[in-house]
Amino acid sequence: MFYGREKELNELERLYRENRFQLFVLYGRRRVGKTALLKEFCRDKASVFYSAEISNDKLNLEKFSAQVLRHYGETSLRGFSAWENALDFIQARQKDSPLVLVFDEFPYLAEKNRAFLSMLQHMIDHRLQSGKIFLVLCGSYVGFMEKEVLGARSPLFGRRTAQLRLKPFDYWESRAFLAGFSPEEQCMFYGALGGVPLYLGKVDAKKTFGDNLADIFLRPTSSLYEEPIFLLREELQQPGVYNAVIEAVAGGASKANEIAGKTGETAAKCLKYIQVLSELGIIRKETPYGEKESSRKTVYSVADLLFRFWYRYIAPHRTLIESDAWQIVWEKIIAPDYSNHMGAVFEQICQEYLLRQNSRGNLPFLFTSVGRWWGGNPKTKKQTEIDLVASDGTEYLLGECKWRNEKIKGQVLTELRAKAEVFLPAGKKPWLALFSKSGFADAVRRAAKADDHVLLFTLEDIMGGSDR
Repeated sequence: MFYGREKELNELERLYRENRFQLFVLYGRRRVGKTALLKEFCRDKASVFYSAEISNDKLNLEKFSAQVLRHYGETSLRGFSAWENALDFIQARQKDSPLVLVFDEFPYLAEKNRAFLSMLQHMIDHRLQSGKIFLVLCGSYVGFMEKEVLGARSPLFGRRTAQLRLKPFDYWESRAFLAGFSPEEQCMFYGALGGVPLYLGKVDAKKTFGDNLADIFLRPTSSLYEEPIFLLREELQQPGVYNAVIEAVAGGASKANEIAGKTGETAAKCLKYIQVLSELGIIRKETPYGEKESSRKTVYSVADLLFRFWYRYIAPHRTLIESDAWQIVWEKIIAPDYSNHMGAVFEQICQEYLLRQNSRGNLPFLFTSVGRWWGGNPKTKKQTEIDLVASDGTEYLLGECKWRNEKIKGQVLTELRAKAEVFLPAGKKPWLALFSKSGFADAVRRAAKADDHVLLFTLEDIMGGSDR
């Protein structure tokens, strides 16, 4: 069953209707649904869909040749001696008819044949652009696709007609896989699986949240028991070192020197590993809102929600899991702590909600940047943090997000006002937004009624974010 991606499909269809040559570059992390999207797009069209293999160039060409000849019903030809010949054959056969030609896992081809990109550039410039082939280059290694295919030094630079980095579903899109569960449970699933369609598709609506997590993660035979390790092995040449870096960050090391100390690598080397993990969407680099990327306050965290869950609950307890103590891991370790894990997840959901509302013009002003802020409070001499900051350069919205089983009380609003005084110049009145899983005390509701710059959002409000 294919869910979501309406916007992406509509864009592909729009390009297809232009009825001319297209070079579409699609990339994004593994499991995010690139292949499923392309197969859905190709479903009702003439297409050749080739998934490159981790093999040599000769075998890939042989398999591609066989697929092309099969598509055209050719039984007398034996194959092509070069990629140029194969593409010339397709171009000649198509004439004025459109064809979607997909090279999935494209980096496998380009890495085994370093001349492939230059060959493709020559073919586009001299033959293909006069036809109606819809050529798609698809890859999972984000760094390669951005540098070698889309980058200024790539032979294909300037030839692409469109590109898309496919990202995981946001919270609202993920809900299509989670029908039948309560809003709170849907958030909790999102906190463990993120927005990756393949992972979300493993949820069984007939089972509880705990039973689902046990089946998906908490047995050595579970489908995602070793998923992060498999992904690292597929993408990286030194998975052990990258694993150590992620473990350090997940364990609380947020600065480059702290990560280096925990891994035993130099800070400079760690930063190179972090850069690759950032390209893969696993690690996030953050600076306080409004500060430069080179800020000394830069911190690193695990961005990918499945990785965050796995390194918090699975990696440290594999001995217990492999000794058949998965129920203890659930009851004694995960269940009592999961609200703490959900705190940062809820902040992400609230930011996604603000972005959706902003794109619909449903906020007091149209912000152009969003993030979070932390810094010293000169009055208390303590570190202070604001969960959400959004601004258009003039107006500011400051937000506090609480994943608690109790209603937000007046003290939270008072503290947010105090944080605003630290963050903003004197006399600047911001919009203050409170996001609560469990609602608000009467005092907070009265304060919001008396001050139109105070905005309150319940979980029910947030759940309706995609419909407004």
